[in-house]
Amino acid sequence: MKKKNWVNIIIIIGMMSLIIIALPILTRPLMHQLQALDWFWLVGLQEMPIVIIAWILNRFYIKQAVFYRPSGSLKSLTFISSPILILLLAITLSITFFYQISFKSLIALWHILIGTTFIGISEEYLFRGLIFPQILKAIGTWTHKDLYSAIGISSLLFALIHVLNLTGQDLTATVIQMVNAFSIGCLFCAIYIRSGSLLLPIIFHSLWNFGIFGLDGAILTPRSIFWMIIFNTILLAITAYDLREQKLSQRDIWIEKLVS
Repeated sequence: MKKKNWVNIIIIIGMMSLIIIALPILTRPLMHQLQALDWFWLVGLQEMPIVIIAWILNRFYIKQAVFYRPSGSLKSLTFISSPILILLLAITLSITFFYQISFKSLIALWHILIGTTFIGISEEYLFRGLIFPQILKAIGTWTHKDLYSAIGISSLLFALIHVLNLTGQDLTATVIQMVNAFSIGCLFCAIYIRSGSLLLPIIFHSLWNFGIFGLDGAILTPRSIFWMIIFNTILLAITAYDLREQKLSQRDIWIEKLVS
């Protein structure tokens, strides 16, 4: 059982990496036509095949349960959704204080939001929906300590996949992005566990990327090592608070369903 789960994880990561690397090569003959497409269509061209193939793979081979209906109380959902509300506030402040928005740029932002939603759906389905519970199954004992290990390993894989961004940015920016991705991945796992729904991580992920791509990362991502440390410390502190033993004990039944 454990060996099969690790094989599943390798297959998922390999499939995702292969599509990301091979798709630009396969579409090279169409590059002239593709350059005329909006950014969000180009993202969709890359992310949607990943989701479709991963869904088919899961439906007929991996058969991992993925939950979308929230199972927590309204109070709990409100609390764990607070990072999303903070993010929305940050985006609003960025637009208000750092950018002059015209009608044309609003259309562009709408397109970028659609594109980042594609990314949110694809990466959350893969890393939190499939890979995280597969790692938990591979570990096998399903204690809370093992849960932390599964969160850490899945978030590390999520961080490492961002090394592919070296094709479009320098090493320093990529390393900072990978460190941030690890902490954000841990937080997304915590949100998935506490809410019982993959929808919240998808929303959070989509809006987070929208802030980075649509607003050039204004006040949302650190630009130096010092602020990277502060930023990630805060994210990990929120994650640790969400995953404290008392709250995890209330989610034991849901976790058992996740790994059954």
